[in-house]
Amino acid sequence: MKRFIRNGSVEAMLEMEVRGGLVNASISGNQLAPRNHSLSVSEVEPGVYSVLAGTRAMEVRVTKAREGWTVHIAGRQFTIDVVDPREASACGKGFGRQGRQEIVSPMPGKVVRVLVEEGSAVEEGQGLIVVEAMKMQNEMKAPKAGKVLALAARAGASVTAGEVLVTLE
Repeated sequence: MKRFIRNGSVEAMLEMEVRGGLVNASISGNQLAPRNHSLSVSEVEPGVYSVLAGTRAMEVRVTKAREGWTVHIAGRQFTIDVVDPREASACGKGFGRQGRQEIVSPMPGKVVRVLVEEGSAVEEGQGLIVVEAMKMQNEMKAPKAGKVLALAARAGASVTAGEVLVTLE
C-alpha cells in the first residue's frame, strides 16, 4: 500500500507491506533520506498500538484530528495528513503545491497521451498526461503553475500505481 504523508512542509511517500502483525515500511521524500523499517505492530485498543522496531518498544497513539491525524510517539506529537496517491490529485489537500511536485499514476494502466514537453511552462489545472485504466481515461493535471522538470512516462508505456509520471518545479 502506498500513501502520501505530510508533516508541516515535509512531504513523503510511505510504502507499507502488511502481513499479519508484521509491517515492512519504507519512506522517502525530497526532504528525507530513504528509510526502511521492519516493525511488529499490534493494536492494544482502538487507536493505541504496541510497536516493536528491532529491540525498541513504543506505544503509538493515533487520533483523528480536525485536518489529518495526530500521532503520539515516545512523548512527541505529530499532526500528519495521509492521502492515497490515487486520490491525491482530486482531494484538494494541497499536496505538493509548494516546491517540487511529482505527479504520479493513480492506478496501474497505460499512458495514452502526453500533453506537455520537458521544460514547458504549465498553469494550475492544465492537463499533463492521460493514463488509461479499465477502459477509462484519467487526465493528470498540474496542481500548481510551474515548469516541467522531468517527464518520466512516454505514450504507450505501462505504469504502476504511484509511479512518477511528471516532475514540476
